[in-house]
Amino acid sequence: MKFCKRKICQALSLVAAGLSTTTAMAAAPIIQGGGASLVTPLIDAEIAQFSTSLGSITYFSVGSSAGESAFLLNQPTFFGVTVTGTVDFANSDAALLASQISYYNALAGTTNGPLIQIPYLVTAITIPVVNAPFVTSTTTPQTAPNQAHSIALNDNDLCGIFSGKLTNWNQVVNPEIGTTYPANAPITVIYRVDGAGTTELLMRHLAQVCTTGAGGNSNVSFIDSTTFLDSFPSGPPSNFVSAYLEKGVRTQLTSAAGAAVAYLGPAYTNTYIAPTSSVVTSGGAAQLPLASLLNAHDGVYYAPAYANATRAVGPILPPGTRAQAANPLNWVPNTGNPTSGYPVSGTSQIIVSQCYQNPAVTQALEVFLNAHYSSAAFAALVHGNGFDTVPAAYLSAIQSMFLNNSLNFNLNLGNSTVCSGTVIGR
Repeated sequence: MKFCKRKICQALSLVAAGLSTTTAMAAAPIIQGGGASLVTPLIDAEIAQFSTSLGSITYFSVGSSAGESAFLLNQPTFFGVTVTGTVDFANSDAALLASQISYYNALAGTTNGPLIQIPYLVTAITIPVVNAPFVTSTTTPQTAPNQAHSIALNDNDLCGIFSGKLTNWNQVVNPEIGTTYPANAPITVIYRVDGAGTTELLMRHLAQVCTTGAGGNSNVSFIDSTTFLDSFPSGPPSNFVSAYLEKGVRTQLTSAAGAAVAYLGPAYTNTYIAPTSSVVTSGGAAQLPLASLLNAHDGVYYAPAYANATRAVGPILPPGTRAQAANPLNWVPNTGNPTSGYPVSGTSQIIVSQCYQNPAVTQALEVFLNAHYSSAAFAALVHGNGFDTVPAAYLSAIQSMFLNNSLNFNLNLGNSTVCSGTVIGR
């Protein structure tokens, strides 16, 4: 048995007490999930602390879009051509579309039960800047070890760089002083070529703050999409380089010979933002420099720290009524242009079915999710990887609606009223 934290073990014992003798004696199930690479360092760390007496969990880091497809189709080959079995859950930093949920309902809803999509964590999307101009600011926040202040960017800078309108640092305006940065350094832009929730969170912001035409700050009209090139129908600019998954972006950044800018989840950046991430510290931390971003609404420069991401997400409240809560679309807060906090922030979601054929799978998912949302040990892992736990209002709603049935909404995992008859489960 893997190491089991005390509070997690207590939760396991409570679950075991409620199981039938047949279920309790059955072999622990193999639980498969996958999707977002942004959350991979955290989920791997959480799985390492989860007791194998209740189930063996495997997570495949394939990107948000592939994870969503694997779950909606219950097709494990999206995780790898040799992977077999059931797709029990997915993680995605991108919200499912209404068309995807309708597809699930038509394909599997009558047998698997309703789809549940709830926030798993809060995250900033960082903007790494490699070989950037020397930082002379004395006011911007710290974003990396051994660097007291950060390079500052605003929405005009982001729109110009990520659209290809600004291709050299001497074209980028330092918003602190209103003049361009002095360095003559051509910029390479690194983007995710796979379907990525990290991309969607950045595109969501750019779609709201970038403008084209005379006096515009962008060469393209950005589309809120998991596919970066959807905003570039004629192809990417010549200074753009593609990478696959978060670790691919990180590799491109660490090997860049000249100036490079990208977007990246916090767990892949440095030990100031993600102090205990296994990806950052494995083989030595990359210690990538990160930009601080100016929030156009409150005029404050924010580091991509988890508290600043929660400041952006926190004012949004979860669904309150049963009708609202039963719609998975209502559970993903839209923070494309927040009035306060780090401007490029959002949530990463976990996606499950309400019903599973094997009650041991239901119980294992319940315990794992309860540990993730409630355990101090898991919260330390969340923060150590540069993320934040969901805001208190969301936590309370998730627990009372999906992890127990205290509100009698019958939305919780394995609900006996819903998961019966022809609804045999996934």
